[in-house]
This record gives sequence, C-alpha cells and structure tokens, in this order.
Amino acid sequence: MMSIPFSILAPLVSGCHKSPNASIGPQWGSLVSAAQIVFMAEIKTDSLGPQGYELEVMNLDGSNRHQLTNNNEEEFLPHFSPDGTRILYTRFTSGSYGLAGSQSRVTVYDFATGTTRDLTTTGKDSYPVWSPDGSQIAFLSSWNDSQYRALWVMNADGSGPHEIGHPTGADSDLTWGDLAWSSQNWILFVVGEKSDTCYKARLDKIRPDGTGRTEVTDGGPNCVGPGLEQCGDADPGFSPDGNMIYTSRGFPYAPKGMPGQTARNLYAISSDAWYPCKPERDLSPTSSHNCIEGIPKVAPDGKNILFFFACTGQPSGITLTDIAASHQQWITNGFGPDWNPVWKLLPLLCP
Repeated sequence: MMSIPFSILAPLVSGCHKSPNASIGPQWGSLVSAAQIVFMAEIKTDSLGPQGYELEVMNLDGSNRHQLTNNNEEEFLPHFSPDGTRILYTRFTSGSYGLAGSQSRVTVYDFATGTTRDLTTTGKDSYPVWSPDGSQIAFLSSWNDSQYRALWVMNADGSGPHEIGHPTGADSDLTWGDLAWSSQNWILFVVGEKSDTCYKARLDKIRPDGTGRTEVTDGGPNCVGPGLEQCGDADPGFSPDGNMIYTSRGFPYAPKGMPGQTARNLYAISSDAWYPCKPERDLSPTSSHNCIEGIPKVAPDGKNILFFFACTGQPSGITLTDIAASHQQWITNGFGPDWNPVWKLLPLLCP
C-alpha cells in the first residue's frame, strides 16, 4: 500500500483492544456470520514490539476467530485466493512496511496444511494479488533495480516470474504501487506523479501481458508539495463485475487530531478510461471528512465494503459500509481486511 501511513496504527490500535462486534443486523442484507474475513491483527507481546501483526480470520460477527501466523515478522495485506483455500500476502522477513532496508517476500498460507510457503526469495517483492481464476499472481519487485518497483506476473506456484512493466521515472510516471486484479482481467496500480509544486497519485490499469496501459483516474484536483504524503488515489479495489473501482482519495490536509497524516475518503469511480470531468462519488459521510478511510474491499455480493478507518474520538480499525454509504459499523481492531470470496450468501431469517 502506497499511501496509508502505518505510523498511525500503533497509537490508534494498540491502546484499544475491544472484542469483535457481534451485532451485524438486518440492515446488512445478505451478510450473516458465514461471511469470513482475513486481516492483519495486532498481537502485542514484549518480543514483537512494533512488528506485532499476525494474520487472523473470523466470521464477520466475530465468531470462529483464529490466528493463522505466529512469529516475529510482519504479515502485510492478506488476500484470499478465488477458491478460498489459500491466503496470499507480503511477508517481511526483516523490518516492516515503510522501514528502510526491510526485506520482504511473496508468501502463501495453505488452509489444508496450515503451512506457509515463500513464492519469491529476492527480499524485494511485495503487494501480491491473485488473478481472477487463481492461476497467476501479480506483484511488485525492485530486485533488479533499486530505483523503482516493477510490476511482475508469475504462476500461482511461483514459477515463471516475469516483468510486464515499470515506471519510466518521468514526472508523470514516477513510481508504481498498490495492486488489484479485476474480473475483467485488468491489473490496476497506483502511479505517483509530481511537478515542482505538486505531488499526487492516480490509478492506471494494464493487461497481464503488459499491453493496453490506460489511465482511469487523475487523482483528483488536489496535490501537496515535495516531501509530504501524496494526495490522490491509493489502495484500489474492484467491484465483483470489474465495472467499478473503489479507492482511498487523499486530501491536502491532516485529519483532526492527527498532525502529519493525510485525510482520506472512500471514492467510487468507473473502471473505464479517464476523461475530463469523469463522474466519481465520495462515499464518506460528512462526519468522516476529517478522518482516514482506506483499503476498500468489496464483498462478493457487491453490496458492502470493508475498509480501514481511523478518526480521533472514534473506534479505529476494520469497518463495514454499504456501497450506498448509508451506514457504517465498526467490526474489530486490525488492518488490511479481505473477504473470503466463497462464503455463502444466506438470506436472513428476520426482517
């Protein structure tokens, strides 16, 4: 993830260890306890220190909660496989997100065996995502050039890794980050751009063979000066049909009570090519416009979104909203949530 600052997690999450919310009500339509999620959970021990994040799964109502990993490493941004049998993530073998000199690998957890397997070993690989059919994985790597992170694709077993594109280094194509792979077979990625006075990020998409690169957002009208966290788009996610993109849009001001951070709202925009005045929708209620909302993940039913929420005076962590943004509900402490795509959509028995 390119933009959401992990420095906020320790002060906001570690000081508050609440139980998962078990009151998912009928306003959530087809969501029931069978809706399973995975996320980064803070496991606070004296030995782990700031790296104390492990992978956990649980049902949306807080039941059947299980810790999957247990080590002194940071597990980062997990993703369920399309068949729900594995979890793909970045494993920091040393250091952690945003820390200079950190080493990371693309790793997969297998539910059948309860074991993990590294799919890359360069120490400079991160942000892996599954293809729609689970046969391939896209990821970012800087192993062959420390000046940029290139976009790579490999088979799901780790074989056949090959680069499909990288930033040119021009001001309009400075850095790449934050991947998502849609059901329409597009890989979405964040593009950092700058000028002498403006720094922000937008979203582009590209085919898995490296062709068809297309700009899909311009990152909005705001930007910041050099040396600050960029405005614009980050943490992209797709609707199940691939027609809509959900992004964390940054603004050039800090959230209330969080100096040095960047306020972010959830935005929805079509996955078509960008054009001037392309429609986009702010999904954040007015009460959240001085907060941080990021890493949106749309449910398999296409009606609801999990995301990370941080705001002064409110419970921070994994939060649930619907695509109409009519209501929000805090779920649990944690970061980087994702849905199990094969949970059953059972009708509620109550009105």
